[in-house]
Amino acid sequence: MNNIYIPSYNRANNVRTYEYLGCGKIIVPKSQESEYKKRYGDAVQTIDDSRDGSVAKKRNAILDLIKEEQEDGYGWIIDDDLVKVKRKKESKDLSGEETLELLEKIYIMAKDSGIKYAGVDYSLDNMKLKDYQPFSFTKVIFGSTLICENDGLRYDERFKINEDVEFWVQKLNLNRRLLKDNQYATVFYGDDGGKDSVIGYTNDDRRVYATMLNNKWGDKIMNWNKTRFEFKIPIKGV
Repeated sequence: MNNIYIPSYNRANNVRTYEYLGCGKIIVPKSQESEYKKRYGDAVQTIDDSRDGSVAKKRNAILDLIKEEQEDGYGWIIDDDLVKVKRKKESKDLSGEETLELLEKIYIMAKDSGIKYAGVDYSLDNMKLKDYQPFSFTKVIFGSTLICENDGLRYDERFKINEDVEFWVQKLNLNRRLLKDNQYATVFYGDDGGKDSVIGYTNDDRRVYATMLNNKWGDKIMNWNKTRFEFKIPIKGV
């Protein structure tokens, strides 16, 4: 697959997503090109340092790459610390090759349906979305997303974090539906924010930007409920 883009920064020796999938374009700032190429060679693709600097800014640079390189406008943007994808019902870890097959299937389904935003679940909790709801068309997706860039939407670069949630709101408001495969879940390294986490922010930081998101859209879309964030779907139907 040549439509997988892996944004990375200062992880020249351990791009977990590439190690897992065995393919993908590793997108790094020009100043880090030589370090990344020592391990990943031609898989490394650079952008100007001026187009890096925040997650939202870098994702917009990748949207431009998708526009330039993908004739149909579709590309996967997958965070660089993906450890595995799990089939939830059987609690089965997919191999990298099996995950690539899944990504290809989702891409075909989305393209054939005219859907411009797709992915899988982020929670391993199999009780959240049971067998009677293998797919959903409005629920939030982040971490690993298939994006069609030809609707002109961009990440809001004012959001240093929660930019993916804000982009989900944009996609739903304009296109009125997405495609989320609830039968699978992504697992990212240290995504619980514990001692091995690669996340450089806290839930307090997320609350600040959640308030900013809610103020922008005039609705309580992302809210802290004592132990976790909850997401309110910002449209009333598909």
